[in-house]
Amino acid sequence: MSWQSWEKSADKGPVLFTLKAFFAIVLIGVVISVVGYGLGWFGQAAQVAKEEFGPRAALDKYQWFIEQESAIKKMDQDIKMFEGRVTGVTEQYRGYGEDQSKWPPHIQVQYNRERQQAREDLIAVASQRNNLVKEYNAASEKFNWAPFRTRLDKPRESFQEYQAK
Repeated sequence: MSWQSWEKSADKGPVLFTLKAFFAIVLIGVVISVVGYGLGWFGQAAQVAKEEFGPRAALDKYQWFIEQESAIKKMDQDIKMFEGRVTGVTEQYRGYGEDQSKWPPHIQVQYNRERQQAREDLIAVASQRNNLVKEYNAASEKFNWAPFRTRLDKPRESFQEYQAK
């Protein structure tokens, strides 16, 4: 569109001039909208990259891994303590003899109840530990958490596996 074209439109009448100006404004608006929409995608991508790979995100992920590792180590210690409790119940009742069938009935019931409770507590703590490890390992497999993992420091999946090795 040249100025001569606009002058000819103006000479032909104000309606043609107004119509031509309206279409020019609409065309400019459409072009600006398309460019803005395209730039919005780039802006959104930059925002996501900043949220996932920025310094604050890196620090948060690092701290999460350290906290999980500490929680897993504490659970490992708790499991050993509860294993000792299960063994302790058996040791506590050894004074009644090796043959449990000769124990008084109320002692047998009490022993079974205490031993069962100790085993259930052990199973619960081991289950919590295994869930923490699954969360840790699942997070370490995410591509955006890759800088914070190494194969050497991944905890074993279950506590029994830990004891065997």
